[in-house]
Amino acid sequence: MSAFVATHSRIGLKCLAPRPMAAVRLLCIPYAGGGALAFHPWAALLPAHVEAYALQLPGREDAVREPPLLTWPEVIEALAEAVAPLPYMPTAVFGHSLGAVIALELARWMHRHQPGRLVHLFASGRPWPGHEEKDDWQLADLVATATDDALLRALDRRYGSLSTSLSHPEIREFILPILRADLALLDAYRHASAPLLDCLLTVFAGTDDPTTPVESLDGWRRETSAAFALRMLAGGHFFLESERKQLVADIVGCLPDR
Repeated sequence: MSAFVATHSRIGLKCLAPRPMAAVRLLCIPYAGGGALAFHPWAALLPAHVEAYALQLPGREDAVREPPLLTWPEVIEALAEAVAPLPYMPTAVFGHSLGAVIALELARWMHRHQPGRLVHLFASGRPWPGHEEKDDWQLADLVATATDDALLRALDRRYGSLSTSLSHPEIREFILPILRADLALLDAYRHASAPLLDCLLTVFAGTDDPTTPVESLDGWRRETSAAFALRMLAGGHFFLESERKQLVADIVGCLPDR
């Protein structure tokens, strides 16, 4: 992974690969517990006209000593501080799972403060945040009271499979505290109405992801006045790993090349 982009924000930016002739910038936001390395393999799949940055939230990888973001006002402030200094360029935002919710808040901030810069929002692996779930998933109780093993079992049942990072016991002890913090942040999110975005909006979901039934995804179209698309890819919740090439190709196909 190429150089870290220095900002005054608690959220870091990692340029996946410099693209001096880029026509569009892509900001990538990982899932709960994930870090910028989740997007490292994307560098080899992106063409010369797309310069991608992975957002590094505190508490993971090279920011492991930093305390995590615990409230949504903190998240939004840190997003603004990270993105505001970037030179002007048409920009797209991709987020997976928790990252999709963060991506929505970043898109809303850009719509308010950088009108015209945001060209596409990609929300992946997450129901529309305004969708009311009707199951007995008690996330707050799990985060607060479950043992590590019980939490992982519950997540495995919920999401169908764990991400590659969580499949390695030797690194779970480093990931689980930040995973709990991220899940608590997700549980605390309350969707509020906001002015419609004016960018294109594409939703990605896995055909075998039990957390994203089709009826939970259509509400995303309510977030924009521009065109909306829903794309289903083979796989479960972590199709962004198993179907990485197809996902990146689909994203690139949606982006301007000049």
